[in-house]
Amino acid sequence: MQQPPPVATLLRQLQTFPQWLSRQLATPGIDWHCAPAEGEWCLTEVMCHLRDVEREVHQPRFQAVLARDGAFLSGAVADEWVEERAYHLQDGPTALHMFLAARTDTISLLPESVSDHWQRHGQHAFFGPTSLHELLNLAVQHDLAHREQVEALLQAQASGRGEEAF
Repeated sequence: MQQPPPVATLLRQLQTFPQWLSRQLATPGIDWHCAPAEGEWCLTEVMCHLRDVEREVHQPRFQAVLARDGAFLSGAVADEWVEERAYHLQDGPTALHMFLAARTDTISLLPESVSDHWQRHGQHAFFGPTSLHELLNLAVQHDLAHREQVEALLQAQASGRGEEAF
């Protein structure tokens, strides 16, 4: 893996993503189930995915490395959960609020940016040896990918595209 940005920068990004999401998704009239094209996710599916990844991937990995240097970190193919868990049948705003609460919990788990804990390592099933710092970077990169996805979904709605809903 490439050297990630400084921990303080990543922690700030981890904290600001939920605020950004809350602002973007507070707009009245959002269609939470509008998918711009066949096979693309709607906002509800994105929020369910973020919620579950936060609770079932990020938090357990952070906890494992903080509890034991060298801990095994299982891999997850969370994109499959969209269909398996029927995200399109769930409530988007509820999933958003659950994600926000989970992210608050995640942030409370993490040490301050000056802590030596950031160099602790786990053994990731897919990536091999991975530091807590690198795991934080992966979480932030995940947020950034879904930020782009949310922006595209909102843009599609604003421009009148994506009128097919579940």
